[in-house]
Amino acid sequence: MVRVRLEGIKMSWEDFQLDIPHLEAKAGEFLTLLGPSGCGKTTTLRIIVGFERPDKGAVYFGEKLMNHVPPYERNIGIVFQDYALFPHMNVFDNIAFGLKVRKIPRNEIEKRVIWALELVGLKGFEKRYPEQLSGGQQQRVALARALVIEPQVLLLDEPLSNLDAKIRERLRGEIKRIQRELGITTIYVTHDQEEAMAISDRIAVMNIGKVEQIGTPLELYYNPNTEFVAQFLGLSNILELRAVEGKVCLGELCFNVGRDGKVKIFFRPESVYIEEGKTGEIVSYELLPGRIRFRIDIEGTIIIAERFLSEIPFSIKNLPKRVGVRVKQFSIIG
Repeated sequence: MVRVRLEGIKMSWEDFQLDIPHLEAKAGEFLTLLGPSGCGKTTTLRIIVGFERPDKGAVYFGEKLMNHVPPYERNIGIVFQDYALFPHMNVFDNIAFGLKVRKIPRNEIEKRVIWALELVGLKGFEKRYPEQLSGGQQQRVALARALVIEPQVLLLDEPLSNLDAKIRERLRGEIKRIQRELGITTIYVTHDQEEAMAISDRIAVMNIGKVEQIGTPLELYYNPNTEFVAQFLGLSNILELRAVEGKVCLGELCFNVGRDGKVKIFFRPESVYIEEGKTGEIVSYELLPGRIRFRIDIEGTIIIAERFLSEIPFSIKNLPKRVGVRVKQFSIIG
């Protein structure tokens, strides 16, 4: 296991600038770079690989400076979005390719390939060709090829984006299982917030070339530092109000904030509790699997609330026009 550290990274092209003062994946950690398309996450990954050289800054594996180490000497396993399998090679030869380049003895290659196939659940697929495999199976082969060389770092760039939802959900669980089993330092790139929340030890949320916040999934979800992080990770309620004597209110909905002046109150829809009362008016609702999402107007401001059906104190067939609202968990942004 090795930690990966970026220090003072700067890189500019056209009208875009990547600026990462510090970013670290701890030894054995699953770190995800999460953000919208064009935010710089794949470029950051390419800098770690050595495919791109930053204008300024340094990349370290442990305490070793990697800036001038070529990609093929960094002992990195890479899984790409498009699988990048050789169509003229069968599964065995695709997985064995990196070992052959390293001139590993034939008997050792066979042992490692069999181990990798069992690890990704493809034992018995050795003689099949990529065109004979499903998308999910091809991605497993790509993962096996990356792991069979026993890399010190595993990098994955949007590896599941070409798969349908059910396969994607199943395969992301397999990736996390394998990562935990091997204890390998892993850096994963995705724009899918649910995917990042499900598999990461920590997430670095990126926006316009910068890291907005780094933390565990729960830290980022319930205590975002910026409005961008709050809105990018799921649905959010953000109220910009003025506090007086440490308290801020929107109608009957009040928060103790411990300071005066303008504040931004942040809370998730599932932190909003619905009860009998007249705090706000139900504007609309959506029935979702096992739960219901309300849009509630409180003095001209729309609050989103989401509860399990069993938690609603009235019948959906006879919704009251007005309801009571309270918030169990909130934080202040900025």
